[in-house]
Amino acid sequence: MGDPWKFAGKPKCTISGSNDAAFVKNAIRRNSVRHIAPGQSLGWAGCGTIHSATFDQEYRVVATVSIYRRLLARFLPVIVLLGAAIMLTTFVGARRTVQSLSADVIAQITNEVQARLEQFFEPAFGGLALARAWGEAGHLVIEEAERVNEMLAPFMRRYPQITSVLVADERGREHMLLRIGDVWSNRRTRPDQWGTRSRWIEWKDGEQRSEEWRELDYDPRERPWYRGAMALEGVLHWTEPYEFFTTNEPGITASVTFERGDGILRVVAFDLLLEDLSRFTTDLSTERMGEVFVLTEDMRAIGRSASPRLGHARSREAVLPTSPAELGPTLIADAVTALGEDSIDAAPRRFESGGRAWWGAVRSFALGSWRGLRLVTAVPETELLGRIVQIRWWIVGITLAAIGFAVLRATGLAREVSRPIQALARESDRIGRGDLVRGESIVTPLDEVQRLVSAQNQMRDALGTLMKLERDLQLARQIQLSTFPGRLPRLKALDLAAWSEPAEETGGDTYDLMGVRSAETGDVLLVEEDAERVVLLLADATGHGIGPALSATEVRAMLRMAVRIGAPLEETVRHLNEQLCQDLTDGRFVTMWLAEFSSDSRTLRGFSAGQAPLLHYVAADRDVRVLDADAPPLGIVEDIDTSAAAPIALGRGDLFAAISDGIFEAQDPDGQMFGVERVMAIIREHANSPPGVVLERLRAAVVEFARGTPAADDQTAILIRCR
Repeated sequence: MGDPWKFAGKPKCTISGSNDAAFVKNAIRRNSVRHIAPGQSLGWAGCGTIHSATFDQEYRVVATVSIYRRLLARFLPVIVLLGAAIMLTTFVGARRTVQSLSADVIAQITNEVQARLEQFFEPAFGGLALARAWGEAGHLVIEEAERVNEMLAPFMRRYPQITSVLVADERGREHMLLRIGDVWSNRRTRPDQWGTRSRWIEWKDGEQRSEEWRELDYDPRERPWYRGAMALEGVLHWTEPYEFFTTNEPGITASVTFERGDGILRVVAFDLLLEDLSRFTTDLSTERMGEVFVLTEDMRAIGRSASPRLGHARSREAVLPTSPAELGPTLIADAVTALGEDSIDAAPRRFESGGRAWWGAVRSFALGSWRGLRLVTAVPETELLGRIVQIRWWIVGITLAAIGFAVLRATGLAREVSRPIQALARESDRIGRGDLVRGESIVTPLDEVQRLVSAQNQMRDALGTLMKLERDLQLARQIQLSTFPGRLPRLKALDLAAWSEPAEETGGDTYDLMGVRSAETGDVLLVEEDAERVVLLLADATGHGIGPALSATEVRAMLRMAVRIGAPLEETVRHLNEQLCQDLTDGRFVTMWLAEFSSDSRTLRGFSAGQAPLLHYVAADRDVRVLDADAPPLGIVEDIDTSAAAPIALGRGDLFAAISDGIFEAQDPDGQMFGVERVMAIIREHANSPPGVVLERLRAAVVEFARGTPAADDQTAILIRCR
């Protein structure tokens, strides 16, 4: 058998009789077998392009297709078409039934909810009409507080959803009657007489409990209920949900203007708590069929029905109004997203939520001529279909089973022949993807295929060792490099530079520079811009390679967690040492320099565990100070003194360098070390340059000194310069 080729949209073509028949591959015709005699010139449209060739020996050109593919191509379309027709008929019929039922059920539930909401809001409508009539008749006189209380308190007792009543005029005078439980309060405001002072009177069971004056930055004329009523003069106004001034609770207010013949326009308003509305709607039990949510016009949730499917709602009352996504269950958020604004008062639509199919609709509920609510009703499709769903899935299951049986029968014979070739191809694909683990065992009576299997296994074993080693090293290097900061933080008083180069694919050095800023909530934020302070780390685990790289990465990860929770530097070092003592084996340790620079104080506060020398260039002296370590390396003994060294005040132009021993101990071909003095000389020479420039000069000097000698240890450096 010769070389096979496969062309897009064409059968597999095989040329027999030659070891190299590439020059005739485009001359193969679909579904044809042809002998080509020596010296014969051939030109035709074959599997690929039109090709002409003259043959000097006899070839047999065969266009083939597998039995497996041929049988599937003949039988599967018919089987699938019949099954699809059966399932399509079943689903279309069920869909139409569900759509009709959903409209009826949603209308029934929505009508019930609308009736209940009308019952909740009716006292506000009727009460405001009555209060307006009282005001126009001269019975709601702001200055006659006791009389106003006597008229309004009975009404509020009868309708507990009204928590407070307010009467205010154009002069800013206001009388408020507030009920909290069985305690009543009055707030009396007279800006033209009392300025910012308000008089508060509290009583219970008819007996006055307290009277006091309070300084309040409050003017009723600036409140949304007053401004809205004045804008709609004579028309009932409803506010958007907002926070009440006195109780700081979310609610809505209905208000209307009135005038009693003296030329002064007044406003009377009723407050309704959203918590009461939420509790009211939660008492709506629709669990038999669906769920109901009450939303504002801007789609903020203020109420929902009670249902085991949604969980208990009481714990969420305090956060109302809220976005649908924050209400708790995902159902409301999914319904709002799926239905959209164009579905208000439209036919029900189908959507998915929580792995279930639902039918939903949005209905408007008018609070007035210009404001209203949205009622979102959702009904699970299973509740509508009932046993129709079971029957439908039985039909689908039987149909799929029949299709599967037919496919099995059609492919049985083809699989017996094609299975070993397919298995061999699958194993070749796995090898091509780099997967060298032996897979399924291929057993075949075909001698040629068995020889290919043996050759494939030998190739797999030969590649295994090399690929595994290369893959592991590359992965470890990628992981380690990903832990280094992608961008250095920016501080107003400091310039930063850092660099690390492992001696092998992976190294035992790591570094980190974390910009830190405190949030208003007190949380610690890691930022790249406008940092208040920076936390710096240089750690060097003994040795180099994968093992030390894991130790260094562990130190960096634990430090990041400590910084995020705001742990003090001393406590962080102590916990790091205790953990490394438990994790590292005998003879292993980690040297570490950990420091924190504050832009406000321009001080560097640090701790060195065996990481030395540290170099401090003092601009005022034009010289470099050498600092020793504060403690032995981490991971050796648990009981070490973790007290940080005295803070270092960095003056303008001061430069501080933390450098791993891989740079100090870099060697030239003669075995001479680069040393601390050369590093100090470079810092002195370029001290007025940015730290990035100093670092580049240092790296270039090390490379020049080594003259091609491979680095024996990882090389890492952190440089900071105070502006």
